[in-house]
Amino acid sequence: MNKQLLKDALLRSLDEEINAALAAAGEAHATASHGENKPENQYDTLALEAAYLAHGQSERILQLQQTRINLSRWVAPDFSEDDSVRMGACVVLLSENDEERSIFIAPVGGRELEFEGEKILVVNQEAPVTRRLSGLQIGDEVELTLGGRSSLWELLAIH
Repeated sequence: MNKQLLKDALLRSLDEEINAALAAAGEAHATASHGENKPENQYDTLALEAAYLAHGQSERILQLQQTRINLSRWVAPDFSEDDSVRMGACVVLLSENDEERSIFIAPVGGRELEFEGEKILVVNQEAPVTRRLSGLQIGDEVELTLGGRSSLWELLAIH
């Protein structure tokens, strides 16, 4: 597995999220500053609420941009068959029901990527699943809850 391409897919995902936040901030700003939204009385707060929303979106955009910069500078390490799971690992798991799942431990998580025809769950170091996988090696088994159900998973590969 080429983790640089996986990282590039993750960066594109962040770019999409940034663009969506920019569009939402633009709409909120337009609503806040539109002439027809001037308050008619002290209880009319539409423009004020839109201004708060625009500010919150701006803060979110800055956070996403910083996350993107940090991710772009991050170099995902290579792993051998003797390594244990840690930051930068992309692991392949097999459930007791013969279901395969891939999980990528990256600086940014909370998303699922479509990569080379496969869905890959992206988690960060603080995710509970990361804590359960950390230190495991190929062949180890672990009880995980993925997709809302708990199951026993075997670690098949570390990339």
